[in-house]
Amino acid sequence: MMRQLAPILIVILVALAGCDGGNEESAPQPPPPTTTSETGQAALEGAVRSALSENRRLSVYVLWNNRIPPWAERSTRGPALASLRSAAQSRRERGVRVRMLDSRREILSLSLDPSYQRATAIVRDRQHVQPSGQNGRPLGRPTTLNERARYELRRLGRTDRFVVWGVVLLR
Repeated sequence: MMRQLAPILIVILVALAGCDGGNEESAPQPPPPTTTSETGQAALEGAVRSALSENRRLSVYVLWNNRIPPWAERSTRGPALASLRSAAQSRRERGVRVRMLDSRREILSLSLDPSYQRATAIVRDRQHVQPSGQNGRPLGRPTTLNERARYELRRLGRTDRFVVWGVVLLR
């Protein structure tokens, strides 16, 4: 019986200790805590931005090396990774490599699905690239690309990590 009452007594003692001894003046209230959903959403948006950044690093690597590295699945999976693999194979068969001379990326919009399991980002990439042969010698002149794309991202389980799942070029 005493073991059952112990938790109740502790709650009562804690409540009495916080009563401020009956003074007329009330104790100052601590600031309200930030809701978990707001901080959680900010953390998830950060994870989406991180996945987009890692995907960009992967894309630049694949453009020059024409192969998918072992660390690719940290940022990119599904149809997006299959598309990278296919493009790399096509360039390898044609004997073309692409060197990134300058690149600027701007995330135009980012939205999380209400379930927090998926995210969508609209991204503008302005790139200055140099096509090259397998030996690294330039083929023609550098080219400037200005692309907008919609990135579909998926969350990995219950972690805060996202991966790029699909990329669709927009006009």
